[in-house]
Amino acid sequence: MSGNTIQRQSILSTIIIFAGFAFGAFNLLVLQKWSLTTEQWGLTRVITESAILLASFATFGSTAIVAKFLPFYQRYQNDKTNDLPFITLLLAFIGIIVTTILVLLLKPYILIVFGKNNPFFTKYYYVLPVFVVTQFVFISLEIHAVYAGKIVWVNGLKELLFRLLMSAILICIGLKLLDFDQFMFFFAFIYLLPSAGLVYILVKDKKLPIVPKLSILTKRLTSKFITLGAFVFASSVSQIAFTVCSTLFLAGKSGLKYAGVWAVADYFSTVLEVPMRSLQSSSIPLIAEYWRAKNYVGLLSLYKKSCTNLIIVGFSLGGVIILNAQNLTTYFGSDYQMMTLPLIILITSKWINLGTGLNSMIIQLSSKWRFDFLSNMIYSIIGIPLNFVLIHYYDMMGAAMASFIAMFFFNFVRSFFIWKKFNLFPYDIKFLKLFLISVSLIFAMSKIPYTIHFVLDAFLRTSAFILIYAFIILKGDFSLEISELWSKWKKKVPLIRNV
Repeated sequence: MSGNTIQRQSILSTIIIFAGFAFGAFNLLVLQKWSLTTEQWGLTRVITESAILLASFATFGSTAIVAKFLPFYQRYQNDKTNDLPFITLLLAFIGIIVTTILVLLLKPYILIVFGKNNPFFTKYYYVLPVFVVTQFVFISLEIHAVYAGKIVWVNGLKELLFRLLMSAILICIGLKLLDFDQFMFFFAFIYLLPSAGLVYILVKDKKLPIVPKLSILTKRLTSKFITLGAFVFASSVSQIAFTVCSTLFLAGKSGLKYAGVWAVADYFSTVLEVPMRSLQSSSIPLIAEYWRAKNYVGLLSLYKKSCTNLIIVGFSLGGVIILNAQNLTTYFGSDYQMMTLPLIILITSKWINLGTGLNSMIIQLSSKWRFDFLSNMIYSIIGIPLNFVLIHYYDMMGAAMASFIAMFFFNFVRSFFIWKKFNLFPYDIKFLKLFLISVSLIFAMSKIPYTIHFVLDAFLRTSAFILIYAFIILKGDFSLEISELWSKWKKKVPLIRNV
């Protein structure tokens, strides 16, 4: 896959993901506030976060094996001899059977931890295994679709269709067409349509060959499959465990109300990572090919561009959210007054992650992929206990501080490793200048007092910041890609042709 193709797919994917997040924001800002209580919203978040962890565990490392070895199979095998999809899907099938059995058998113990302060969770526990199974199907097939060049479809189903379905059931409960019991039933199966759509696309285009016979290549690579799958599986699960543990710890200690408020703060901070998610998915084939060809020049170029472009978008989105933090809490009401400072800390931690670009994919797809496992384990070993302790003493503020501390050390270690092992260092004086100017602008504009109605205030703050920041980025020539896109738009839009 060429660099131009990746750029095109990244742009389309980013548009789709942002459209999905727009519907997600509508669900959060309008529909959720209208149709669910804070506790009910918190319940949906606890189930969603738990399902992400369990569905990822259920893959048993099969997605990591596909990500690493499918380029070799596509190069040396044809559809009649490529047995990798069959082997990895069989492994995943075993994983989901084991995981589902564990979820059912461990129900009494799980309810002791999370059901004490959350009677809702006890009543709707049945939703969890159903949600896990349907989401697992999507996760298991997603990487196959990425390598088949269907990344835009993947993001459309995962980011857009999922949120449209969520909008539909929220509207139905808001209009009293569903009661909460019925709402939770439909919520349990919300991943069914996206998963079925992904299966249909892969089968229709014959992008998922099922060859139940071991090839010579598979026999030669089996030991590597086991080693890589075990390492990356443990690494991925530990990272996801840290990501979701804040919501689960808050729900267990303080109840679903705190989990619901934290979910809102986490949602707004997660918006910053939308471009990274699309770029990571679409760049996998190119990074894998660069490593195969030992093209370090290409790797460094991609690494530097990802750091610069992602941090620019991160500061743009994060700046808008931080400058409107008080407006957000005013809109949501008194339950959310505790959210402002944790939200700012969460956004800062996302800036750290975005500023390190594609370091995760570069390590995962390299010969030093074991370090990905090690760094993720360190991330979790530091982050999960830190979350537990800080949440115990500081509730939501503790969760935000734990996220920032763990994110800083995690990305520092990984970036240092890439620099020393591969001599890939993406930063220069221009990047530092970009960072300082962006932080200074956001800090200066945050000092402007709130004096008018929050809706008008939000519009004025957002407009002023976007215009000033866009002017700085374009005049400073910080990103070649952004400058080129701006030049193309200027030619097509008469009103800005002379700007």
